[in-house]
Amino acid sequence: MSDEPVKVWLAMDPEQGQLRLLLNRVPVGTLTAAAGQVTLSLDPEYAQLHNDLTGYCAALFANMPDTLRAALYEAPGFVINSAGRDAAAAMAPDLKRRVHLGCGPDIRPGWLNIDFQPGAAPGYNAGRSFLNYDLRQGLPELEDRSVDMFFSSHFFEHLRHEEGMNLMRQCRAALRDDGVARFQMPDFKGTFRAYVDDDQPFLETAVSTHKILDHMPDYARNYADLVSRSVYEFYTHKYVWDPENLSKALLAAGFSDVQEAPYDTELDHPSALRRDYSYYLVARP
Repeated sequence: MSDEPVKVWLAMDPEQGQLRLLLNRVPVGTLTAAAGQVTLSLDPEYAQLHNDLTGYCAALFANMPDTLRAALYEAPGFVINSAGRDAAAAMAPDLKRRVHLGCGPDIRPGWLNIDFQPGAAPGYNAGRSFLNYDLRQGLPELEDRSVDMFFSSHFFEHLRHEEGMNLMRQCRAALRDDGVARFQMPDFKGTFRAYVDDDQPFLETAVSTHKILDHMPDYARNYADLVSRSVYEFYTHKYVWDPENLSKALLAAGFSDVQEAPYDTELDHPSALRRDYSYYLVARP
């Protein structure tokens, strides 16, 4: 590199699903993240600069891990969603009759399980009935009135309000007239009520039984810490939904009937944590 001041750019390359580092307008390599660490893979022609760049980049990235992690999460989105749309369009209709939104690791046989996993292979994995797709961009290819059931568990709170509303409208359009959408949602109101009432058994159950604050140091296992963990979920929660505002949103999205429901052993996520901290809504066209 020359003696000119070093100017740094991070360039998103969505078609390759990569985040590139540019120094003085020169692309020198790609960034990846593993085990919480950001690393630089140099382009071959710059490999001889490795010793110079390693220390420089370590210092550069030291104070921006959250920003880089977010960028690295977003970078593969174009590739993954392009492949996901094509894969969904090619799937047989019978494979898209029951759709599990934001499935995470809860892969259900007989369902189309959808979630965004940047590190996983793009497209549809038939062996797992899993479609790698970013639902913030809406649904993949689903024909109107073709889906029997949508199900999600603790997912919609991870979307911005406008993303959630767009997805609700699309789910309504894709549902058959006799179909149903079921939502298992975090019960923020119950946590807030327990906090205001200083309900110590509630806190003790959360901390000792469910281990919700085990990631925190001993001094940070108080009620405010529990509320922060519940609301922000490691900074991935985007919106607070309760039965009232979610019901109104679903009606505004075109559903005609929305009701609270009890826990369903055949459908809802079975973990004790989800059972203790969830409410349930069923929406019909």
